[in-house]
Amino acid sequence: MVNIKKWIVPNGIANKVTYENNNGKKTVTIHQTGNTDKGANAVAHAKIQLNGNPREASWHYQADDTQVIQSFEDDAQCWHATDGRGPGNLDSIAIELCINSDGDYKKTLENGAELVKHLLDKHNLSINDVKQHHNWYPKNCPAQLRAGKGSISWNDFLSMVKGKAIEAPDSKVKSATTENKANLKVDGKWGNSTTRALQQYLDTVVDGIISDQVRNNVTNAFYGTTIDFGSGKKGSMAVKDLQSKIGAKVDGLLGPETIGLLQKYLGTTYDKKLSRPSIVVKELQRRLNEGTF
Repeated sequence: MVNIKKWIVPNGIANKVTYENNNGKKTVTIHQTGNTDKGANAVAHAKIQLNGNPREASWHYQADDTQVIQSFEDDAQCWHATDGRGPGNLDSIAIELCINSDGDYKKTLENGAELVKHLLDKHNLSINDVKQHHNWYPKNCPAQLRAGKGSISWNDFLSMVKGKAIEAPDSKVKSATTENKANLKVDGKWGNSTTRALQQYLDTVVDGIISDQVRNNVTNAFYGTTIDFGSGKKGSMAVKDLQSKIGAKVDGLLGPETIGLLQKYLGTTYDKKLSRPSIVVKELQRRLNEGTF
């Protein structure tokens, strides 16, 4: 078992980012930090919690390629699942897996899998009780496992928890990412078919519709019946997942800021505009066809 260091957050801070200490401990939830910066390891994330997380979020453990650090006792009801007083926050133990670029990604997953196995044994849980953040809220998390980064899929990770060795990347059949290849015409026109392919890739409802949007220069540039104009109070779940993936503000609404970050993510011209047709949409279509978005 990987060594667990305890850096327990003091009550004065913990009370601001948790509910009660009555966690039902019915599941274990896997997250990935989303932070690829060098040095964004377990120590860095544990320090964020010790200093009082300004995001009003909390999780029990963080794991990297060298260690696991515990910030909250298992009984704490941490704010990690984006479901308020739902079963994610109230009855699940949260693990953040680090993805810092100067770390060994596979070793981090191995350490995380050992931690999960320890928690399943400790609380008499089964492999079916290992959940993704996505199971509690439609967020693309753990994003790298869901996308099959390094040819390691979510099912591979569960196999690691069971103690099974995973195949080397060059001997694996198609990863979860490549299985989601689309067959789009790369024409730069963002219409219903491109939306459906994106929804399929993000594992959201696949209907070709981006719901509850407001009229602006971005949404007016879409083709077909893709955009469902509404009040803009709820936004689109697919857009929320997209925004989470590219590091945008997660509000479900398409606008210049989201398009600008999509342009940066895909490496195209950055002008925060969606033209008809669009270079950034061509690159999006190409990536969806390759299963590499």
